[in-house]
Amino acid sequence: MKLNFIKDKEILFIVRLGLTLRKLEVDKERLQNLRDKIFKKYKIKGLHIAEFVQNGILNRYVGILMDELISIENLEKEIEDILKNIEKHTIFVQVTTKKLDIIKNANTIVEAHSPSIFIISGIKAAAKIVRNSADQLKIVLNNYEFESFSSEEKENLFFKRKKPA
Repeated sequence: MKLNFIKDKEILFIVRLGLTLRKLEVDKERLQNLRDKIFKKYKIKGLHIAEFVQNGILNRYVGILMDELISIENLEKEIEDILKNIEKHTIFVQVTTKKLDIIKNANTIVEAHSPSIFIISGIKAAAKIVRNSADQLKIVLNNYEFESFSSEEKENLFFKRKKPA
């Protein structure tokens, strides 16, 4: 996979680590070992960037951006912005996260940062929590178009800000 649109070398390396995490999903021990190493070196932000790639969220995010592509420069800027400011665009749900907390956090982040695309992601047991939150999130984030990107073990909700009429 060519990643020429990511100019920041450290972010690019973390993205590549995310691709490696995806390949390791069949080997749970090695997967967890790499996740631990990413967390140790790059903290939670680095782990979230890697998970963003691992879970296929970056692929879908780029697809959404491509639908309204203005220029390659704008695409690069948008991708770099989400990766550098992942906490302003994405909630990573844990198995201990409560549905009400997801809704409150989503509302807070959207009110504070008004991202053009907002994402909520959960894997394994957390995927069910995300799935069960979707209907209420659609109501709370009614200024956004909703799309879900799911598999058996992953649930990713995308909210794309509606254009003014």
